[in-house]
Amino acid sequence: MSVEQGTIFIFILQKYWIYLLFIGSSQSTHLHSINYLEPVDIFFEPLDSKLSPVIDKSRNMTCGHLGIDEACIIIKSNVDKVVKFQYQSMECDNCSYLEMKPLKPFEEQKLIIKFASFGTMWQVSNGDNKSFCSEEQIYLGESSWYHINVNNTGCSLVCDKQPENVVYPILIALGFYALLFFLAWAGKLIYRSRFFNNVFHRKSLEELAAAYSSSSTIEEKKKPHQQRLRSLDTVRGLSLVIMIFVNYGGGRISIVVMIFVNYGGGSYTFFNHSHWNGLTVADLVFPWFIWMMGMSMAISMKSQLRKIVSKKKIFLNILRRSIILFSLGIMLNTLCLNVNLLDLRVPGVLQRFGVSYFVVATAHLFFASADEETAVGYSFKDLVSYKVEWLIMLMCLAMHLVLMFVVHSPDCPRGYFGPGGLHDHGLYENCTGGAAAYIDTIILGSRHLYQHPESKAIYHSVVPCDPEGILGYFTSIFLVFLGLQAGKILLMFKDPTARMVRWTLWGIFTGMGAGILCCFSKNDGWIPVNKNLWSLSFILATGSLAFILLTMCYFVIDVKKYWSGAPFYHAGMNSILLYVGHEVTHNMFPWSWQVQPTHMHELFMDLWGTSLWVLIAVYMHYKNNFIAI
Repeated sequence: MSVEQGTIFIFILQKYWIYLLFIGSSQSTHLHSINYLEPVDIFFEPLDSKLSPVIDKSRNMTCGHLGIDEACIIIKSNVDKVVKFQYQSMECDNCSYLEMKPLKPFEEQKLIIKFASFGTMWQVSNGDNKSFCSEEQIYLGESSWYHINVNNTGCSLVCDKQPENVVYPILIALGFYALLFFLAWAGKLIYRSRFFNNVFHRKSLEELAAAYSSSSTIEEKKKPHQQRLRSLDTVRGLSLVIMIFVNYGGGRISIVVMIFVNYGGGSYTFFNHSHWNGLTVADLVFPWFIWMMGMSMAISMKSQLRKIVSKKKIFLNILRRSIILFSLGIMLNTLCLNVNLLDLRVPGVLQRFGVSYFVVATAHLFFASADEETAVGYSFKDLVSYKVEWLIMLMCLAMHLVLMFVVHSPDCPRGYFGPGGLHDHGLYENCTGGAAAYIDTIILGSRHLYQHPESKAIYHSVVPCDPEGILGYFTSIFLVFLGLQAGKILLMFKDPTARMVRWTLWGIFTGMGAGILCCFSKNDGWIPVNKNLWSLSFILATGSLAFILLTMCYFVIDVKKYWSGAPFYHAGMNSILLYVGHEVTHNMFPWSWQVQPTHMHELFMDLWGTSLWVLIAVYMHYKNNFIAI
């Protein structure tokens, strides 16, 4: 793969990733300058792969060392008038241009472009707003150097250093882990082969051991036991590993998925959270995990009711677990900080787990029974048997929508849920998050909210907006309920095909609902897909993918048994240990250390930290040690 092909591939992947997730029809990013300029011809010199990797020494200014996802442009004025260079990221929806310090006649300036992977728009004009260059959309590429020569007839854009191919680290990592899985598979085949038995006499030793085993042990092995749904633990473990990876930085690439995401995801934009609207790999992890909590809830509650545990005792267990989750979340919010109760962040991931679990589990407790599989025998018994429960959850959604579209800050319009800052040319600069942020500020106070929203880097937002805020609790409760619905299907229908058909249909219906709400667009729908606000379209889209992923894993792992689910299965069995553990050791060696700011170095470190936690989970499983709340 050539450098040009690699950079184009990454650009397409990052630009259109969201289309693969049910919301990706054609979209346009609207960028306007305060002063509209007449377009003139712009001349570009073609990129030459033989260009020197360093900038031309005839110029005095150089770009120096660039960080991850950065590009450099040197603007050289060859005219006797003041020149203005304006630019903006293509990720910034409906934003005004940012402007460099005006260039004096025959002066040159250097500009470091952040988030170069999103693409950049720019234009050049003189002090009288006469255009030298019209608007252009261009993908500069990471660590690339360019210079723009401005003269009386137009501009020329010349590449002095080609962009780095950021695909190679991903391909190397995929190849390495594919080799590990192949070696593990081959080793397992050899271990079970007749050759191994003959050489090491494994079979005879096993028979000898069996001869000395007691009859009571034999009888114990014959006792039937309920088989655990391995696909559920596998999906949970996969999500956890990605979360840890992204939290660590992921070589900044976005519980294995959760760990990977939390480590930083190799510093790749598509493995980090969306800056506002949209959906990335990192955005999937938390909702998948909360959805699976609902599915586990159905299985656990049925088991307790069959053991004739009183509903009062079950409720006390629900209350105890919710309080522990909420308290753990508060404690993790103070990690590595000098605790000041006046600035303590109240919302958080585990806090949302605790509240959502309490509401859905308590509601389900009133209607759950020990003999659900013997309920009225028709195709929709999983719905009809829980009509009142559905009514309660739909009321939660209605409450969310009413608050979102009716409540507003005195200086902000109703129904606005944009990022504020530069969005809409700065008209609603202090309206970040709309009703969601306003309600959080009124109830909790701005000092108790997350102070660094994802929108800050692109939109220059100045108002705190917590991604785990109060208004999002209503939609997260409904997402837990969707997971509970998947669990009801598992319990009420014993035929694997019946289960998979229903899960698939739920995935299609919720996915179409998300697409309709966002008009299959990133920014132009009625309710855009937004992780920061946990919008209705967001929980439907992520719930849809959870249904589909569970169906696929169930078919491969539990039905056909092509794969055991390892090592993600082991991670899913100890999810709370891995989540809390990776948060506590986030900046500790040997999980993390200082590396050069490149995708290769950060990806290696983040995969290393993630792999260590997977090995810990495998060891805990081997020792039969499981930590649960």
